[in-house]
Amino acid sequence: LLSSQILIYNCILFFSFSLSVNYFVDLEIINYFAYVIFHITFIYVVFYFFHFSFILIAFLYGIFLDIFLINNISPHLISFMIFVILFYLTKKYLLNLSPNKVSLLIISLTLIIFVSEALIAKFQFNFPINYENLTWLFLTSIIFFFPSLILFNKIDRL
Repeated sequence: LLSSQILIYNCILFFSFSLSVNYFVDLEIINYFAYVIFHITFIYVVFYFFHFSFILIAFLYGIFLDIFLINNISPHLISFMIFVILFYLTKKYLLNLSPNKVSLLIISLTLIIFVSEALIAKFQFNFPINYENLTWLFLTSIIFFFPSLILFNKIDRL
């Protein structure tokens, strides 16, 4: 639970969380990058380093993202908690997947979580779905996914 890899991943989560909740008007790509890196790192850490403490971490990050980004509690919290619980229930099957399938699963889950957060915000709070933001998130995810996996691979070798 307190290995050097977990500490590095928690620093990445905290740093990307901090950047994603502080809106940079002139450098909006930094917000997209931080938001995407947060989600990819979160899914990767839950997948490879799952511990029951991540349920609490998912709960806290979900609440704080909701409070800071949309001033309502629900979309991030619900999507993170559903993801962590579904992972826990299916982890014995998911851990048997090949590395390529795991990578595809991580990027797919990242994109699914983005859409689920937008849909939950739409249905619960009648927030309009901003397709331009979703497109930027999808593109940023695809662009930064493989470099982040290379970074994660180097961190795992520490």
